Amino acid sequence: MKCLLVGEEAKIEIDLIHRSYPTSMDYWDGNWVDSRIKVEIPGYVAHFDSYLRTDELQDFFSQLKKMNDTLTGKAALHNLDNYIQIEGEMTKTGMIHWTAETCYPAGYGAVLTFEFASDQSYLNELIEQLDELLLAYPVVGTPE
Repeated sequence: MKCLLVGEEAKIEIDLIHRSYPTSMDYWDGNWVDSRIKVEIPGYVAHFDSYLRTDELQDFFSQLKKMNDTLTGKAALHNLDNYIQIEGEMTKTGMIHWTAETCYPAGYGAVLTFEFASDQSYLNELIEQLDELLLAYPVVGTPE
């Protein structure tokens, strides 16, 4: 299951493969998902396996929905392991200015930092894709 963040000459694809610990209902173990990340920007194509958390995706989803409803504000995906960090801010002209950073291997590997813009019209599709991902991989447990 994939979600795509698309912009001017840029694409970030996040593909959720399966839960890392499928039998765990614990918040801290049960929300890890084995994933693949692919980045395409002018001059670079990067793809690598990663571990994301469903609660990170849920937070990003909620922030994107609010941004889409108000046409203002920011939304961010912050990955605990630092495989990927994405931040988007809505401009007054209806564009979204994105900054992104990937790191592979996480924590000590090659770092790619880049920026791009996208039209707000891409938000609805991204929100729908994240909603489908979260239906398939809901957040389990509660943090304590």
